[in-house]
Amino acid sequence: MKADEVLIAHHDVLRGLLRDLVETTEAQADRREELRDRFLREIEIHAQIEDELFYPAVPDVSPLLALAHAEHRQIDDQVATVMRMDVTDPEFRTEVRMLEQTVRHHTMEEEQRMFPQSHALGEERLDELGEQLRARQRELTASGGMRLMIRLKRATLRLTKA
Repeated sequence: MKADEVLIAHHDVLRGLLRDLVETTEAQADRREELRDRFLREIEIHAQIEDELFYPAVPDVSPLLALAHAEHRQIDDQVATVMRMDVTDPEFRTEVRMLEQTVRHHTMEEEQRMFPQSHALGEERLDELGEQLRARQRELTASGGMRLMIRLKRATLRLTKA
């Protein structure tokens, strides 16, 4: 599987989690908590594999790296806002929708512009990079350190409610 295919598949997971989260109601607080926590874990893993492996591989073929990093920071800020909110807050869905729009814009920007540019790396390099991304994604998913970091981030964000 090529690098862009690995990342697109994970984009689909992220978009699906946000879509499901938007569709929940205030009465589904437990479901909202579960989906929000899953999204936090997946977005952290996704950002890490892009930052560690994909972005360093494409600076010579894509001028969009600065934009991608800026969008990651924007997503981080919006995730922090959503994590700080009580899931029964009437404004929760609005904040999740704004996050969903930002994630959708970022993923489409990558899929329509950056990923086609990455094809200049060649098929062999994209396949190799895809395997590295998948391996690192599996490693982070199973990592106790990653789970601990996410729990700490979640707890810190919830303690610093706006």
